[in-house]
Amino acid sequence: MNSKKEKIILTQIKQDFTTPVDAISDYINLIIDGSDIYDDEISEEFENIKKSAKTLRVNFNEAFLEFAETKRKKINSDEEASILRHDLRTPLNGIIGYSEILIEDYEDDIDEKHNEDLSHIIDLAKEIEGAISRFVEFLKDGARSIENEDDSNESADNLFSSLGKIEYKLEIIEEIKNAKILVVDDIKTNCDVLKRRLESNEFIVDVSMSGKEALEKINQQKYDLILLDVLMPEVNGLEVLIKVREQYSADKLPIIMVSSFDDVESISKCIQLGASDYLSKPVNSTILAQKVASTLERKALREREEQLLSELHRQAITDEMTGIPNRRYVFDILEKSFLEIEKESKEHFATAIFDIDHFKNVNDTYGHAAGDEIIKKVSSIATSVISAPDIFGRIGGEEFLAVIFNNSKEHLQQICEKVRSTVENDETLFDNQKIRVTISGGVCFTDESTSVSDMVNKADERLYLAKKNGRNKFYLNEGE
Repeated sequence: MNSKKEKIILTQIKQDFTTPVDAISDYINLIIDGSDIYDDEISEEFENIKKSAKTLRVNFNEAFLEFAETKRKKINSDEEASILRHDLRTPLNGIIGYSEILIEDYEDDIDEKHNEDLSHIIDLAKEIEGAISRFVEFLKDGARSIENEDDSNESADNLFSSLGKIEYKLEIIEEIKNAKILVVDDIKTNCDVLKRRLESNEFIVDVSMSGKEALEKINQQKYDLILLDVLMPEVNGLEVLIKVREQYSADKLPIIMVSSFDDVESISKCIQLGASDYLSKPVNSTILAQKVASTLERKALREREEQLLSELHRQAITDEMTGIPNRRYVFDILEKSFLEIEKESKEHFATAIFDIDHFKNVNDTYGHAAGDEIIKKVSSIATSVISAPDIFGRIGGEEFLAVIFNNSKEHLQQICEKVRSTVENDETLFDNQKIRVTISGGVCFTDESTSVSDMVNKADERLYLAKKNGRNKFYLNEGE
């Protein structure tokens, strides 16, 4: 490097990096030397921290050699800066993650001194995160970026130190407990740390270590949330995000991107492509839990609202007693379908009005509760014969109306006869009494009508003729 000032800054950055890394190695070696008092599970966590610290040192030394000790003075693009930042920060996930897991999950099983050492390791890892940021920014923008960052950090440190220790505990609402989350990252340590942190908050966690495997799992299983790494080989996180959004909206399947790309442009691009939120590596456990919980809560709220609207809609179009469509819904379908005929987008069809014969006698003889049971029975029989896309609904009292999308008189005759004969041969047992009823009806086709009201009136007139001429029959026109 040509600038003496830049050499000094670079030397300081290297020192700011290596000093806490050396301290982490010292702390973890001291713990491991005394780890014979712990079981295999805890000892393995200590080894994971040591491996992550070793990987961190190797990655930094390689980057320092490539960028700082050659003729290359700075990084050439934002993408290159993001990739370098990602590679250097990734091992910090293991150091911070496994240390926090040990403190949170095994506090009572670990020597008090070793718990203190783990807290020191976490603090040192956060110092390293700052050194990494300064290193990358220096290679990208030069000495000025470091000076500005130092002023900003000092101001932030003063602000938060004045608040003292902050006690925080995340409350997970019942609705999102056991939510199923897919963690996607090609680095095993990252997957392991995220999985265990999330499981500690009562979430069910599945893991994929490639974009391709993640897409296969998403097609096969239902997830409530995806945590998705950006940088992965073969199929990267952005490609996975795009593919998932072709099938699921953000409301149906929220996706939180997880990456060391923490510049505004990268975050903005992820949001534009359909990401619900963004987490920077190394992932802070408090921020992770809060963002996951709040994202799942928003999803649960939307689903609750959809269910409520669906239920309100169902109630608005359904007859309360029988559960079949009500008068409003049946006539709405009838009106819309008639208009479609006028626009020549639908074939001619028929409507039929049904009425239970001598229904007043049923109520007078057996009581209104028995009459209600008869209405339910006739509704059940008719809907077993008249099914979608045809509509059968109750339009009042013992009267029903069907919209049958067929213009064949033979077809209508068959349907009406099947409903009529089934009702005639059925009996309703009520209060140890067997009750039998019959029904009558009238049918009208759209091609003989000038309007919906004309159509209904003609069907009603034919119903009246059926009643007048003995009941228990259907008339498809005035002469039969």
